[in-house]
Amino acid sequence: MMNAIDTFSETFCVTDSEGDCMRRMTPGAVLRRAQQVSTDHCTALGLDAAFYARTHTAFLMAKMVLEFYAPIRIGDKVTATTRPSEPVRATYHRTNAFTLEDGTLACLMDSRWVLVDTDTRRILRHPPEALRLFFHLPPSGELDLKVDRGAAEPVGTERASYTRCDSNRHMNNTYYADIVCDHVPVEMLEQRPVQRLAVNFHNEVPMGSSFTLLRAALGDGNWYFLGQGEGEKKHFEAQLTLAPAAR
Repeated sequence: MMNAIDTFSETFCVTDSEGDCMRRMTPGAVLRRAQQVSTDHCTALGLDAAFYARTHTAFLMAKMVLEFYAPIRIGDKVTATTRPSEPVRATYHRTNAFTLEDGTLACLMDSRWVLVDTDTRRILRHPPEALRLFFHLPPSGELDLKVDRGAAEPVGTERASYTRCDSNRHMNNTYYADIVCDHVPVEMLEQRPVQRLAVNFHNEVPMGSSFTLLRAALGDGNWYFLGQGEGEKKHFEAQLTLAPAAR
């Protein structure tokens, strides 16, 4: 349901398909829920597919960070609340909070977006007037989006396949989380859940294209990832942090 023009909330139960082998909701599943509640908010305000087609605009994610404070498990009843805010220069801020039924804040996502002209592919610094009414709050709940880097080595090739792409005909931003998690040793993920995931998006991966994935172990449960295309073109960088080992 819509709480107000400024925020929007939806409550859902975590499905089996959203959980991992430890019955914890995966980061990718959290990002897909965040994407859906944010899209539903925009649609409720009239910022739907027809609006973007009419204005020749689209929002692209530039950076995001996801922090877990408590596990979200299969069967949990969760409320996702999204809050967009005014642009700082040409960057739009949006936070998504995931709260358990008992009121515990389990996860917080801070994302930064740019509005682009779909004809020229250029970032718009002067958005359509219709957007100004809805994106007016000052930024709140900002997290550290820093990605620590390391000397990364190739660990495989990834492709923007049919099931990973969206209506923009490029790899949907939520699937980068799946790729990163799939290249951390599963025995480590079983013992230490993901505590933080930060991703910087540099260049989209068009449907059907491939890139090389590079990885560096930074120590203390931290991993750096780089998605690199032809000519060393950067598609994305990410840092994944595991929770401290149980004592």
